[in-house]
Amino acid sequence: MSTIIPLNDMSLPAECLVFKHSTACGVSARAARQVEALQTGLPIYWVNVREQRDISNWIARAYQVTHESPQLILLKDGKPEKVWNHFQVNRELIEKVLNPAP
Repeated sequence: MSTIIPLNDMSLPAECLVFKHSTACGVSARAARQVEALQTGLPIYWVNVREQRDISNWIARAYQVTHESPQLILLKDGKPEKVWNHFQVNRELIEKVLNPAP
């Protein structure tokens, strides 16, 4: 089961998922349901881009990932390994990357 954590400061662990979304966007609402359904041992940090603009901008700068919303970022060893934007935020597509078949 996934652990969802609101991101309240400008600090992230080296290995996690970061979900940036807008509460005013239907695409973000759909993406949020997909992220909530993920089966992963990685913590998932949530950022509301409207209410937490400073943290959202920090993520874009610190990890050199162009801001989009909704957006899910996979951090490995403190670097972005994979980024899903808009309709790419799909549980099945994400889990194929997080849990590759042997």
